Amino acid sequence: MTTTVAPTRTGRTGLVMLVLVGAQFMISMDATIVNVALPSIRDQLGFSDVALSWVVNGYALPFGGLLLLGARLGDRLGAQRVFRWGTVVFAVSSLWCGLATGPIDLVAARAVQGVGAALMSPVAMTLLVARFDGPARHRALGWWGAMSGLAGGLGMLLGGALTTVSWRWNFLINVPIGIAILLLSRYTGDRRLPAVGRPDVLGALLSTTGLLLVAYAVISTERLGWTDWSTSGLLGVALLLLAGFTVWEARVRDPLVPLRVFGFRSVSAGNTVIALVGAIGQITYFTVTLYLQQVLDYSPLRSGAVFLPISVTLFVVSTAVPRLIARFGLAAALGGGLAVAAAGLIWLAAHPPQGSYLRDVLAPTVIWAAGWGIAQAASFVAGAQGVEADLAGVASGLIATTYRLGGAIGLASMITLAAARTEHLRPTTSAAHALAGGITAAWWAGAGCALVAAAVTLLLRRPAPIPADAAAR
Repeated sequence: MTTTVAPTRTGRTGLVMLVLVGAQFMISMDATIVNVALPSIRDQLGFSDVALSWVVNGYALPFGGLLLLGARLGDRLGAQRVFRWGTVVFAVSSLWCGLATGPIDLVAARAVQGVGAALMSPVAMTLLVARFDGPARHRALGWWGAMSGLAGGLGMLLGGALTTVSWRWNFLINVPIGIAILLLSRYTGDRRLPAVGRPDVLGALLSTTGLLLVAYAVISTERLGWTDWSTSGLLGVALLLLAGFTVWEARVRDPLVPLRVFGFRSVSAGNTVIALVGAIGQITYFTVTLYLQQVLDYSPLRSGAVFLPISVTLFVVSTAVPRLIARFGLAAALGGGLAVAAAGLIWLAAHPPQGSYLRDVLAPTVIWAAGWGIAQAASFVAGAQGVEADLAGVASGLIATTYRLGGAIGLASMITLAAARTEHLRPTTSAAHALAGGITAAWWAGAGCALVAAAVTLLLRRPAPIPADAAAR
């Protein structure tokens, strides 16, 4: 049973979407806007090259690890309340980031920012899923995917522009946006579940700690590799914690993640696709940026500008996803988008070792963006399709968690693959050609991920009933 407080008026539907989708835009943009500012941050605050990665990782770790907990807090305490708390934490920590005076100061502020994002993102999607239904939900989630995709590219461009003034504005820009979202959040309506039993504290600790260890171990592979004992040890401990979490959730009266949610085929298959879609996005953004700056020798601002046509394409196709789903069906729209994304990556992989942007990068990246934009928005719809109202928060938390961790694991895996290929080619060719060869290997692997995800969409063609034993739990 779901309790709704202060329901949103029909005339305010557009405002609700503006607030919630705008929040997602800000959160997604913050994951990329800082990238081109890293050299300036290093020089001004005195970061070492190794420590500099924690400006990014300090945000990613709590964000990825606390998403499920954030979703469940929304169910328990009220989605609107948790959304407001998260907005305040995010805005205040953004101000802290912009005023940071040293490396420890900035990394700590980024970690708090990640906590705020983990509170905001899943409950914002929960409010969307609970507020809209049918075609209206498809439209809302289509805009959600559009803003997520647009924010990634615009973050690169805006980050380059703001850095020419000061890197601090990459964080300070969130403060007025956060204040506006907080003021308008009163119109979003609310959603909470009645408390049953005691809070699942142990489940929260097991899942959050396990996911944090997975995220930390995967990020560490960039420096240590997959075979290092510390990486394998952390992953082993994480898997034990997550296995313990699964066992505990099957026994506890009021679980953090009711296992019956996986009785929906759309949730199981949809989250598999979402993980692969997240991986494809992270792989492409990272490797295209690397190719532009280290192979074609583009400046940060110029390479950021390259993502403008990608962002425009993502925005246009993502907003068209509801119409595509209505005309062709969810599975066809999702599978078709993934096939187009794979085609774009295959074209990219066929480029010469040192090609040109106009001849070898522009067209295939726009094609990739068209396919990936459709796939991203449609996959969010798939992950929430057919889910009962009382499971909307759980489904939203799973979508957000799977997308973020899928991206982190996919990117780390591809970095390892690209590095191995680069080292193999280095003795026989120039450094630029060897690096281009490693990037090409990552693009081929990304295309393979897209085709595997397209195959999984076949499970979405006909909705499957919830198994009797799952429904009983």
